[in-house]
Amino acid sequence: MITIRKMTKNDVPVLYEIALRAFQPDFEKYGVYPPLIKQKQKTFMPPLMFGKTVLVGDKIVGGAFVAGNGKKGEVGAIFIDPTEQHKGYGRHIMLEIERTYPRVKRWKLDTPSENYHLHRFYESLGYVKTGEMQDPKSGITGFVYMKDTKHIRMARPYSHTRMFLSRMRLS
Repeated sequence: MITIRKMTKNDVPVLYEIALRAFQPDFEKYGVYPPLIKQKQKTFMPPLMFGKTVLVGDKIVGGAFVAGNGKKGEVGAIFIDPTEQHKGYGRHIMLEIERTYPRVKRWKLDTPSENYHLHRFYESLGYVKTGEMQDPKSGITGFVYMKDTKHIRMARPYSHTRMFLSRMRLS
């Protein structure tokens, strides 16, 4: 079972190593890690108050940095251990983030312009490319994605089952 909880100081060493492995392909391609990774301090730049720890059972498999402020939210980073990728955890995390911040009506995130796998992933979740940006330090071009959730209603758990059962009673 996958769970997401608030990141603690004790989680940081494990998450830091996972983030290094998860972002290793980007490091090999661009020569830098994402700005959230602070290599000298072996920690992350965003404060822990924005951090989420992702667990499968008792095992930490990844993390995320999320900020929700009123009607606007931003996914600063999401990372899964490469040994745990392609199991649906990323999709689960993204949907759980949206459920955790029900007042947020517009989500924003960015990703490297040449990471086509991530483009398809975010687009499959309803994110739309709205612009480009360039990191001033690394020169890496990124795409900005947005998702407008103000017209999307989150389904209540078991709503399809309830609807099915109500139809069964009518027949």
